[in-house]
Amino acid sequence: MSYKILVDLSHKEKIEEFPEFSLTEDGHEVDYIDKNEGPIDFDILEDFDILFIGNIQHTQNGKDDKFTQDELKAVKKFIGEGGGLFLTSGDGGDQDISMKHGSIRVLYKITGVRRFWNGIIQEAPSNFLVKKRNLLVTELFNHPITEGITEVVLPNCTFFTISEEDVDDIIITSEKSEFKYYVDDELGALGPVPVCAVSKFYEGRCVTIGSSDWLTEDGDFGLDAGDNLKFLTNILEWLSFEV
Repeated sequence: MSYKILVDLSHKEKIEEFPEFSLTEDGHEVDYIDKNEGPIDFDILEDFDILFIGNIQHTQNGKDDKFTQDELKAVKKFIGEGGGLFLTSGDGGDQDISMKHGSIRVLYKITGVRRFWNGIIQEAPSNFLVKKRNLLVTELFNHPITEGITEVVLPNCTFFTISEEDVDDIIITSEKSEFKYYVDDELGALGPVPVCAVSKFYEGRCVTIGSSDWLTEDGDFGLDAGDNLKFLTNILEWLSFEV
C-alpha cells in the first residue's frame, strides 16, 4: 500500500525535509506546504494520508509559528475523517507558549498532549548513547509501532504532559532520568515520563514524539541508529492503517 505525506513548513518547523530515502516502496509521495505559504486548509489535506509537523520553533512574539482557529478546524476534520497526524517536538518543547496564543498545544484533543516541556531530557549512563541528551530506549510498550523494535535512539528530546483519556504512552524515560528546564537552566530529577504517545481521534490516528533529530541522516543518532528506520516505517504504516 502506498501513502501520501504532506509536510507542513508554514509554522517555522525545524525539520524542513522529510526523509524520503526511508520510503523504500514505490508509490509513496511527499509534498510540502512551504514557508510563507499556508494556512493549512482542509482542501489541501484531504488529498493526503498523513500530515507531518516536525518540531515547531515557537517564539514569544510573531504569529507565523502559531495555529489559527481555521487551521485547527481543518486539521481536526482531516484526522477525524481518517487521516494520520505525525507530530514531533524536540528540546525546548513548546517554549511555554500557551494554548490561547495558538501553540502546538491546541492540537491536544487529537494528540492527547497538553504540554511539551521547555527543556531537554538527560538520561542515566545505561540509557543514553555517547551523550546524556541521546536517549537510548530498549524497553518499549507493546504496540504495532514498536513491533520488531529492540532499541530506539531519541536525541535532544523533551517530555509531555498527557491527557488521561484516549492516549497511550508507548515510550517513557527511566527512573533515573533528569530534565534541564530552559527557563532557569536548572537540572532536576525527572523519573519515568512519556516521550512517545499514540492516540485516536474519531476515525483517525496520531503519533507524537518528543524528539525530531532522530529523523535526520545523522549516522550516529539519526535514522541509522538502533532500529530508528524500522520505527519510522512502523509509524507510517500504523498511521496509514496498514496495520
